[in-house]
This record gives sequence, C-alpha cells and structure tokens, in this order.
Amino acid sequence: MRKAVPSLIIAGLLVSGGVVSCGTSSESPAPETSVSASAEASLPADQMDKLVPADARTITDPADPKATLVLFTDYQCPYCAKMDTLIEQAKADYGDQVRIVVRNYPLPKHQNAEPSARAVEAAAEQGALEQMAAKVFEHQQDWKSASNVDEIFAGYAEELGLDMDQFTADYNSDTIKDRVARDLKDAQDLQVKGTPTLYLDGQTLQLETGDYSEIQEPLDEALSK
Repeated sequence: MRKAVPSLIIAGLLVSGGVVSCGTSSESPAPETSVSASAEASLPADQMDKLVPADARTITDPADPKATLVLFTDYQCPYCAKMDTLIEQAKADYGDQVRIVVRNYPLPKHQNAEPSARAVEAAAEQGALEQMAAKVFEHQQDWKSASNVDEIFAGYAEELGLDMDQFTADYNSDTIKDRVARDLKDAQDLQVKGTPTLYLDGQTLQLETGDYSEIQEPLDEALSK
C-alpha cells in the first residue's frame, strides 16, 4: 500500500483553485503563473541529453529504472518548496523503480536563486543534496532577500555536519557555478515555462490541483507498461 500524503500538505498546494508556479517573466510584478493544463508533446530524442545529462543529480538512481522523473526547481520559489514534499513522497513510493532527477532552474528574477542552487550543489558533493534542499526550502523566508547569503548557507552546511572547507571551496568553485549555469541554459533551451516543472519520460506532467495523484497516477501508468 502506498503512503498517503498528509492532507495539510495537499491543502497547502491548493492556491487560488489550483497549483501555481513561479513564472519566468521578470516584467510582471506577480511571480505566479498557472501551470499549463494542456498536455504537451514529448521532447524529441535529440533534446533528451538536455533534459537528463549524463552527470545529472539524482535523488533515486536504481540500477534498472523503469521510468525517469525530472524536476526543474528554483530554491527561492515557494511552490518548489511544496513540490519538494511530493517528490520525497515519490522517492519513498517509487525509489526502487524510478530514477528521480533534479535540475536547477534559478529564475533570473529571484535575487538569491543562483547562490541557493550552488549551496545545494555544493552539499550534493558530500552526499547531502536532499538535506540541504530541505534546509533552504524550510528557511526560504530568511534568506530570499538577504545580502549575506554566503554566510547563511555556510551556517546550514555546518548544521548538517558537512566538511566546511570542502563546502566553501565547492560553493565558490567554477565547477559548481558552471553546473548551475548549464542547468539554467538547458531549462531555457527546453522552454521550461516556470518552476516547479516535472517531466516523466520526456513528457511534461500536468499539474492542476496539487494532489499527489498527479504524480502518482502517471508513474503507475508508466510502470504498468
């Protein structure tokens, strides 16, 4: 039996009658745009490397995955924080069958989205991607407009017991900066409309209500094939 998502979590996703996302436009003062309700075609084969590069970060990576779920996320987006809970539920339910990939889409309009992505990436170098993601999402209000984000993220790393010399070096490294920049460019090239955005086996998932079933049912269908 699959675990049920707590009703309070689902209720938290029901914003203005449906799921909303952080849009890409910097011109509109409102950061939210409705997620597309129409089905989108699968990505062509020649774009799959942009969706899932060989060195993509994974939350689950079974030896013989039956499906691949890709999340484009922005750590400053409040709706990505809510989606993170559903992704963790999917990990618990499908982690032995489904590869779950996390890509960065730090929206340029978000002041500290890029450094927060670097903080998660730096933690991932020490096997703590999910732990750091949980920290930055939980404390989003504390750092989203802060000028001392480097210190704040270092504090989270210390709380997680990470090697601080390595974390600082990775956080400031060209390798991590380039990884985040590549993810951003891939998202833009793929014309990802906002965050969070999910792809299942190359096709965009429709997210209209925020119910976990919108992830669960497509996964069940993919695994039944």
